[in-house]
Amino acid sequence: MNQGFQLFISEKKVKTDVFFVQDYDSIVIDNENFQMVIEGVILNKKQLLGTSYYSDFSTFFSNLYRDKDILAIQDLDGEFRGYVWNKLDEKVFVFTNPTSTQRVFYTKQQNQILIDTHLVRLSQSAKRKNFSISPNIDNIYSLLTFGNMLENQSPINQVFKILDGYYLEIELKNQSVVEKKYFDLEKTEYFKENKKNAIQELNSIFSENVLWEYQKDNELNSKHFTLLSGGLDSRMALLYAEKLNEKPDEAFCFSQSGYLDETISRQIAKDYKIPYTFQPLDRGDYLAYIDKLTELSEGCGLFTGGIHVQYAFENLKNKDFKIVHSGSIGDGILGGFNTVPYRQKPGEFKIVVNRTFLPKVQSDFNKIRQQYESEELFYLRNVAYNRTVLGAQVIQQYAYQTSPFMSKKMLAFAISLPEKWKIHQKLYLQWLNQCMPNAADYIWEKTGMKPDAQWKSMIGPQVKKRLSKIWNTKILKRTDKTSMYPYEFYYNNSKDIQNYYQNYFQENIWRLENYMELKNDVEILFSDNNFYHKSQAINILAIFKLFFN
Repeated sequence: MNQGFQLFISEKKVKTDVFFVQDYDSIVIDNENFQMVIEGVILNKKQLLGTSYYSDFSTFFSNLYRDKDILAIQDLDGEFRGYVWNKLDEKVFVFTNPTSTQRVFYTKQQNQILIDTHLVRLSQSAKRKNFSISPNIDNIYSLLTFGNMLENQSPINQVFKILDGYYLEIELKNQSVVEKKYFDLEKTEYFKENKKNAIQELNSIFSENVLWEYQKDNELNSKHFTLLSGGLDSRMALLYAEKLNEKPDEAFCFSQSGYLDETISRQIAKDYKIPYTFQPLDRGDYLAYIDKLTELSEGCGLFTGGIHVQYAFENLKNKDFKIVHSGSIGDGILGGFNTVPYRQKPGEFKIVVNRTFLPKVQSDFNKIRQQYESEELFYLRNVAYNRTVLGAQVIQQYAYQTSPFMSKKMLAFAISLPEKWKIHQKLYLQWLNQCMPNAADYIWEKTGMKPDAQWKSMIGPQVKKRLSKIWNTKILKRTDKTSMYPYEFYYNNSKDIQNYYQNYFQENIWRLENYMELKNDVEILFSDNNFYHKSQAINILAIFKLFFN
């Protein structure tokens, strides 16, 4: 899909370019009073129009803006981003959605402001305008340490991402840029009712969200296409749809052949008579998609996080869908982001992927952590929105990815639940077994056991999965059976992939000549036998190739 928009602001003048086709719920309105652009999917559009006097979304939102100013965006839910140029007040507002899955980047240099939904396009435009485009080495080390950029970081100095639930307010008179929040989870109060009522509320919100997504398919005259794996989140989304008489037209799974993700999802689809498509990830030839995935990640996350998604979707024969239904971040917001049964500041446990470089970023990391009273909110932004989102960015070349766990109402409700209820997925499993007990008929990939008892969520990963991994790696020598995508196995068993990475390294290491400390660290990383360390080294070279040389 052609996507996005760009704004260039200089000397009180605004130049705008829109690159998307007016499809989905996207609108472009331009008159003497304002220019208004929204791109994406508004999942609650039907409900908003149903409670208004308007049948046309452009007219509805124009009037909503006149009533509420930029806070009109508080009424929207879904995958969207946009801007409003108020010509009378000489202000520009630029916004992203509450989860920042629809990225927007900006920079202010030489008293000029450049905003773009695509970081590569922004960097190219900035160079033409003689802006400074140089690497932010601290942020590069953040990528190595955490697997993704934190907060609003980007690989480029003085270039930032608009945070989830925020908008920019730009005064044309003085070129001031202020970040303001329109969706705030920090002040969420604890749920005041009992656990039984909490489960009922969870059931109600999730049902509503699933219906929103599938009704949007109907609005768009699109088939119902859903992801399905061996996890709980995707099966809950699928089974709720089936329960609500919105049966999926196709379930799609991609993994190493014969791994639990395939065997479990295939059985679910068979039992519910849902057409099933499976894409094997075997051999890993796609590990060569270095430049493609670096561009899609915009250098803000490690390319290995989405490289298998690219391969799966490019090989999907029938892409006749407008939305890809998923269960993204469900496990996280319902217990996965809790390390203790009470509220505490975030630690390092769930975010650090390479401790070697932590000392280089420790000071900045500590400053960020101190801004949070809740580890959940820190991980929600910095793991869910800044890391997990890469798969959705890959998919968005073809369609928008949605998840019933990512509405504003669901996020606020999940954050309100006491940590002691959620830890180790306690409430999640109670909800599953009370409201969708047939979801417990199948093994949970995370535990290797059926999710029909709380103790299994503790024992499964520590005992059964661990023993299974030892059996496959030490006894059977089949490391390909230990993961959905065993990258290291693919790398170690393919001379072609090894040669590709070696050549890429040799051809691009010169790009770090002006950053000798980073160059030395990258050389050490690449010399490691661990594939993930090698791929991190390659990732840095790919970022420099994309943006700086």
